Amino acid sequence: MSRSFISLFLFTAVCQLGITSAAVDLEPLKKSYAKQKTYKSVKVKMRQTKKLPALNEPVKNTGYLWLQPGKAFRWQLGDPKVQSAVFDGQKVYLLDEKKKSAESFDPNDRKVKPLLLMLGIGEAASFESLMKNFDVTGVTRTDSQYAAALSPKSGKLKRVIVQMVLQVSLKTDYIERIEWTQKDGSVIITEFARPELNGSLPKDVFKVNENAYTWE
Repeated sequence: MSRSFISLFLFTAVCQLGITSAAVDLEPLKKSYAKQKTYKSVKVKMRQTKKLPALNEPVKNTGYLWLQPGKAFRWQLGDPKVQSAVFDGQKVYLLDEKKKSAESFDPNDRKVKPLLLMLGIGEAASFESLMKNFDVTGVTRTDSQYAAALSPKSGKLKRVIVQMVLQVSLKTDYIERIEWTQKDGSVIITEFARPELNGSLPKDVFKVNENAYTWE
């Protein structure tokens, strides 16, 4: 389950110029990470498109992300929900809501670390940490959008992903689109609507009822 589930967390805007991070403008991405830390809570609706080599048509889904920046998140797909990922501050839980099966991971596990880095979770999750874990292979910029293409540096991350692209709105400084490309050729694009910031979140949204699942 974990391999296909990790595929869920990815996004788009492509640019492979073969240049180093020192040669490109990374200020919009840095600003986005810094601003996210100032929010007490985030709720955002998302749309996801998953392209698999074995399928002729992409798999499309909608869902929600609830986030306490730097502390916890719940990423949920489907209505009714079919898959969820939850970080409660200690562990990451990957939940198959249809089969009622689940796995748990340490936040530093290579299978879930890219997701935590992307969402700014954990002590090591920051713009600086992102630059330690990824090389910038290129950027694109328009009047309203900025996108940075990133490739993993370490062998551990390379076994999970080939490239991650983060697209930032220059109007809101919020990440609005992600593309994640895996070694098997799968590409997952996640697009985020305008987020609801600093509002109240559902009770126990970051808790997992462990008795409701079969654990792998």
